[in-house]
Amino acid sequence: MTDLIRVEGVTKNYSLGKEKFEVLKGLDFRVEKGSFVVIMGKSGSGKTTFLNLLGLLDKFDGGKYIYNGTDVTGMSDNQRSDFRNKNLGFIFQQFHLIESLNIGQNIELPLLYSGVSDKNKRVKAVKEALSKVGLLEKIRNFPNQLSGGQQQRISIARALVNNPDIILADEPTGALDSKTGYEIVELLADLNRQGKTVIMVTHDEDLKRYASHLVFLKDGVFIREEEM
Repeated sequence: MTDLIRVEGVTKNYSLGKEKFEVLKGLDFRVEKGSFVVIMGKSGSGKTTFLNLLGLLDKFDGGKYIYNGTDVTGMSDNQRSDFRNKNLGFIFQQFHLIESLNIGQNIELPLLYSGVSDKNKRVKAVKEALSKVGLLEKIRNFPNQLSGGQQQRISIARALVNNPDIILADEPTGALDSKTGYEIVELLADLNRQGKTVIMVTHDEDLKRYASHLVFLKDGVFIREEEM
């Protein structure tokens, strides 16, 4: 299979006053196209920091990042933003839906950011994304009219609307009860079976069974990797 992501020697530091804390310590990491990667580790291990770096939401201090053959290491902020909108879909623990916009408008936002000017194309893409998560009938509802599980499904639809190569999910079940969380990960697994590459960060041991590739992170270092 083809590497979709390859990072080499990635480091990330944070400063607190005069002290510098090394959060990620020279990580090497590869993601094959079509895989379901689960990154596990306790709180403070660096999981979310690493996912933010993979999603170009944050900059690393050292190392190299190749995405689908393109070196994205030295991109400017504008280039990174454009690259994110076209290639990546994000799912967060908190749903980050805008309460004043209806569901259709929330999902449409990435298309507007990407410069899709054709209204009909945007509407078609929104409806297709909503259909994939089984909530097309909620297109005119507002976030506060939906359950937590439904809101997370909407955030998945928003992540899918630009047809990204990869879905990055940061503790997507963290704000949900166990039954609803299971349904959300089943949905991600189904999308993976349809060809989407998924990278999911979690501390939930029960979710590692979904992985095709499992990585354990501790104190900013990968301590174990498993092919499932």
